[in-house]
Amino acid sequence: MAPNLIVVVFDTLRYDAVQTDLARTPNLDRFASESAVFTNAWAEALPTIPFRRALYTGMRSYPWRHSLPDRGSFPHMMGWHAIPESQLTAAEYLSMRGYVTQLVSDLWHQFKPTMNFGRGFASWDFIRGQEGDTHALSAASLGEGDAIDPTRVGPASYLHQVRGRTREEDYFAAQVLDRAACFVEGIQGAGPYCLWVESFSPHEFWDPPMRFADEYSGGPADRNHIVPQMLNPKKGGEVAQQRDIDRTVALYQGYCTFCDERFGRFMERLERSGALADSVVVVLSDHGTELWDKGQFGKSADRMHPYNTQINLMIRHPQGVGAGRRVDAFAQNQDVLPTLLGLLGIPHAALDGIDLWPLVTGAGGPQRDHVITGYDRFCSVRDPYWNLLIDTLEPAKELRLFNLGEDPGEERNVAAEHPNVITLQVARLETLLGAPLPATYRHRPVWGGDASPFLVRRLRERTLGPGESWQGSNQV
Repeated sequence: MAPNLIVVVFDTLRYDAVQTDLARTPNLDRFASESAVFTNAWAEALPTIPFRRALYTGMRSYPWRHSLPDRGSFPHMMGWHAIPESQLTAAEYLSMRGYVTQLVSDLWHQFKPTMNFGRGFASWDFIRGQEGDTHALSAASLGEGDAIDPTRVGPASYLHQVRGRTREEDYFAAQVLDRAACFVEGIQGAGPYCLWVESFSPHEFWDPPMRFADEYSGGPADRNHIVPQMLNPKKGGEVAQQRDIDRTVALYQGYCTFCDERFGRFMERLERSGALADSVVVVLSDHGTELWDKGQFGKSADRMHPYNTQINLMIRHPQGVGAGRRVDAFAQNQDVLPTLLGLLGIPHAALDGIDLWPLVTGAGGPQRDHVITGYDRFCSVRDPYWNLLIDTLEPAKELRLFNLGEDPGEERNVAAEHPNVITLQVARLETLLGAPLPATYRHRPVWGGDASPFLVRRLRERTLGPGESWQGSNQV
C-alpha cells in the first residue's frame, strides 16, 4: 500500500527555537534525529497566506503575478490572496490518487471568505477563536463586562473567547494536535491518507499556559503582553521596561515548549497507532519572529533577517531513509510538494519547486546558488555570502547589504562599499521579476469597506490600559 502523508506546520516557529537552544524542544529534537533536516531552508514569500500558496502548490507566490478578487480580505497587502485556479494543490494531487485527505487547522486566515485553501480536502476540522477570529461576537467580546484574566494584556475579544480554559487540553495547539491524532487513530490501516495539520501557535498572541513561560522567567508575572508588538518603540510612547521585554521573550519561549510538548503527545499516538511505520511525516514552519533582536517584536517586510525568514523543514521517512542527515543546500517551501510527490511516487506537471530528496540520498540534483524572499513590496536576495534587502517599488531608497561571513547577525549595512555585489543581487531579482526594477505587480489589494474597521476600533479602545498605545489588532 502507498505510504500515508502527515504534514505538520507550526506558524512562527523560529528556526533557532528548534535547531539551537533558544527554547526547549525535546520532542522536536527527537523528531529531527529521526529525519532529514534541511538546515538552510528559507521562506519563499511572506507572510502566512503567500507562504502557504507556494507550500500547497509547489509554485512560487512571489513575484505577485496574479490578480485575483480579494475585496473584503484582511490584511490587504500584495500577495495576500487565494490559490489561482490554474494551480493544483497537494490535497488535489493526492485525492486524485485515491488518498483520503483531511485538514486540521486553527489558522483562521485560510478559512476566510476570500480564500480557498480547503481545495482538495475531503474534510476539514477548523478550530475557531485564534488571534482575531472573533467567531462568538457579543457585548462581552467587545469589552462590555464579563471579567477576563487581568494578567494578560491583549484584545478583549480574544480574552473573552478563551476565558473558559480550565485545562491545557483547551489551548489551541493542544486542540489541533489532539484532533489530528484522533483522525489518524480512526483511519489508520483503512487506506492511504493525507493529514495536513496547521497549528497557528506559536504565532501571536503569545498565550501559552503560563507555567511554560514561568520556566524561562523564574516565576509568574503580573503583566503578560500576549500581543508583543505593544512593546515596540513608537513615537511619543513609553519606553519598554526590560522586565516586560524579558517576560515577553519568555512567553514566546514557553509557547514553543508548550507546542513541543503537545507535538510529543501527538507523535506518541502516531506510534501507538502504527502510523509512523507507514507514513511520511513532515514538520516545518512558515517563518520566525523578532524577539527584540533588533529592538522590536514581531516581523515586518523591511526586516527580512534570518530570525524572520529562515524556516524549519524536517522529513521523516517510515523506513528510516535519511534519518539524522543534515542537508545544507538552499531549500524553500515551494520545494516541499515536488519532494513529497516524489517520495509517494505521484507524477506531476512541472513545478517551480525542486525535489530535494536526491540531496538526502546522495543521488545529487539541482541546487540553488541563492534564494529570494518576497514580503509585500520588499525583497531579500540571499546567497551564502550576502543578503540584500531592497524596496522593489523604490529600489534606490534604502538598499541594505550584509556581509554574512563577517556579520552573520546582519548588523552593519555595507551597501556603499560593495556596488558590484548589489549589481549581482539586483540582476538575480530582475531575472525572477522578468523586468527591470522598479517592479510592477499584477496583484493590487482592494479594501472591501466592510465592518472590520469599526470592530477593530472597538477592540483597540477596550484592550488598552491608561497610557498605553496600540500597534495593530489583527496580526498575520
